[in-house]
Parts: sequence; structure tokens; C-alpha cells
Amino acid sequence: MLNAGVFHHVQDAHLFENKYLFYRFTSDEDHGTVARKPDDSAVSWADFVAPVAPAEAQTITLQPAIPERDPDLATFAQVDLEAFGISPLDEYNARLLDRVHPKGWVDPKPKSTYNLVVIGAGAGGLVSAAGAAGVGARVALIESHLLGGDCLNVGCVPSKALLRCAKAAAVVRNASAFGVNIDGNVSVDFGFVMERMRRLRASIAPIDSARRFSEQLGVDVFIGKGTFTAKNKIEVNGKTLTFAKAVIATGGTAAIPNIPGLQEAPYLTNATIFNLTELPSRLGVIGAGPIGLELAQAFQRFGSQVTVFSRSDKILPKEDPDAAKIIEKSLRQDGVTFAFHANYKRVESRNGNPPVTIVLEDGSGERSIEFDALLIATGRKPAVRGLGLESASVSYDERMGVCIRSGRCGEQVPVYAHRGFYGTPGHPQRAILWS
Repeated sequence: MLNAGVFHHVQDAHLFENKYLFYRFTSDEDHGTVARKPDDSAVSWADFVAPVAPAEAQTITLQPAIPERDPDLATFAQVDLEAFGISPLDEYNARLLDRVHPKGWVDPKPKSTYNLVVIGAGAGGLVSAAGAAGVGARVALIESHLLGGDCLNVGCVPSKALLRCAKAAAVVRNASAFGVNIDGNVSVDFGFVMERMRRLRASIAPIDSARRFSEQLGVDVFIGKGTFTAKNKIEVNGKTLTFAKAVIATGGTAAIPNIPGLQEAPYLTNATIFNLTELPSRLGVIGAGPIGLELAQAFQRFGSQVTVFSRSDKILPKEDPDAAKIIEKSLRQDGVTFAFHANYKRVESRNGNPPVTIVLEDGSGERSIEFDALLIATGRKPAVRGLGLESASVSYDERMGVCIRSGRCGEQVPVYAHRGFYGTPGHPQRAILWS
């Protein structure tokens, strides 16, 4: 009966004991579904894939014209591709979007009450929703952007796909150290590298997909912006969900430094750099933390000339100094250059187009360095604005995130944390639970 689809087993994908528990009739379940076309086939982003233009008709640009995710978690219209920050719309990205933000999604009818509502379907939110559903809880999952969050779409998965290709290039270049001689120059097909990344990302996407969580795990999936209206209520797409407990797992966005001229110049973040289809000859990286350095090394190995800027005299200031020195030595061996004690005077561009020029100021005056692309990797900030947290009596700080400590921070709302959400602005996989 389970294989025939009559029963629904919410623990099927979990390694919990007592697996005979928590069966439900599939016919009684409405968890949301992909919209259908008149011929009853699913609406797909592939229906909107544009034909490839002849090479001579293509306009080559290093700067994606796709904005980053709205830090206020604004409503994203399902008909507006640019809102999702995914480009180009080829077969692999169409497949990705079909999983993590279907072109058309029909929200379920809200249940009378939920044991748990999760806002944000990144790493923390998906684990929270799946774990709770796996032990029989009635769960609602709300996401306004892309299921899978930063990790799948613009973080762990795409970056490690690029790093693997960069490692392969470095190994081939250094093959003579192992007695392997290669005649001729080693070249990197950057277009293929990025296509491979998109293919691998799309192949992993089903694990985080809306259909998996709705059809296999029994989670009510809502695609839209969630706003708290009371301590136990949240509104999404005009519907009110009542809950006993809630998880905030909205992650974060790139923190952009206040450098004159930067807002008017084209720049990349971790959310847009994976949209590139052409390798920039000269790449500037503002920020000497983990994200900036791993991408700096990758692009240097691909063939870019990379310069990393740091306001201090070192890289990785939060890491062990000896380890940081080893990493710096490795990057220098790859050809990465560093500009320490960077005092940014301004950033210049040509009417908002590349090249981009960083103007530094020191005791000798001004110094200008020009780049074909500029990556901003100066940290993360939590996405907490626009959630209606005031209505839920939850205190928060726009730099540090949701405040869960006792004392001045929300004594009236017991809050429980996991994954280091509070007090440590950094990586986006953060979530908090309160009752």
C-alpha cells in the first residue's frame, strides 16, 4: 500500500527508530504542488529557456545583470526570473529552479494549527522541517527565494565545484614534480567549468526540492514571504498560519562596505559570481576572509590575475595565525597578489560598467588599480528585516541577528538556538527556535 501511494510515510527518508509509526493517507494530504498546464503537464522553467544566439550576435559581459537576493526578503514574483539571482537560464538552471522555486506553485490550504512553522528553507530550515516531520509533527515551511538557501545555490555546492576544477588545473601545472611531463600550455575552459558547476548543482537540487518536502516528507510548503503577525501567527501569501513553535532560518546576505562609489559600480558577491560565463582577466577581491580567499585562489588558477585587499596586515584574522600564513604562502605560490593596509578612497567605473578601479590612499598620495571584475567578500549580515519580529515580541539586531540571550533580549519569549545563530555574524546557516 505504501509503494502504491495509498499511505504516506513521513519517516521514509530518516534514520529514526519505531519506523512503523507516522503513516498517513496520501489522499488526506495537501502539502502544496507544482501548477499544471492545460495538458496536465507541470509548469517548468524549461518552457522559457531562450534559444542560444549565434556567437556573433552575443554581447559578452563579465558582470551578471542579475541582482542578489533582496536582504529584506521581499516578495519575489514567480514570473520574474531576475529576482532569483540565477543566470543564465540554460537547461541546468531551469532544472534547478524547477526544484527550488517552481515556476508555478500552488500553496496548500493551511491546517488549523502547526506544531512547527519554519521560515527560511536553507540548510538550517530544511533540517528543522525534515526532522520535525520525521517524528510526526505537522510542519509548514515558508521560503520566498530559493529552497536550499545559500549552501545549494550560491555557497557550498557551486564554490566546491569550482574549487575542484581549480585544483585539477593546479595539479596538471605541477605534474612535473611527480615526473609527469606535459607538453604545451595548460588552458582552462572557463565556460565548461561553469557549465559543470550548474549541472552538478541541478543534480543535487532534488534533495532540497519543494516536491520532495511536500510529497515525500509531508511538509506543507509555501512559496512566498512570511511575516509574523503575533507570537503564534505568521502570514504568507494572504494566508494566516497558526503555530505552537517556530524556527527562524532566514540566513544572511553579503555585507557591502561603505566605500564611496561602490554602490554605483558593478561588483560581484558570492551570490552573483557563479553567474559568470566569461573569465575576467583581472579580478579584485575586497575581503581576506574564507569566501574571498577560496574564490581568489580558484580564479587565479583558472587564469585570472587576482589581487586581494585587506584593511589589516594579514589574511584570515579570525583564524590561527600560523595556519593563515600557510594559506597566504600557498596563494602567493599560485600567483595571487595582496594589498595590505588598504585605505579605500573610492571606487570608480565607467557609468556603472567595467572596468572597475579601486583608488587607495596612503602617505604617498593616491594609487589606482584597475580590474575587469570586482568581488566583494567582506562578511555577511543576517536577513532579519521585514519579518514582523516585533509582532512576535522577538528582539533583533540588524548586524547580529535575532537576540536570544536572557536579560534585555526577549525574556517574554523563550528562545532556543542551534548552529551558533546569535552573536556571531558569519556564515548563513543559522536558525533559532522559540516557543
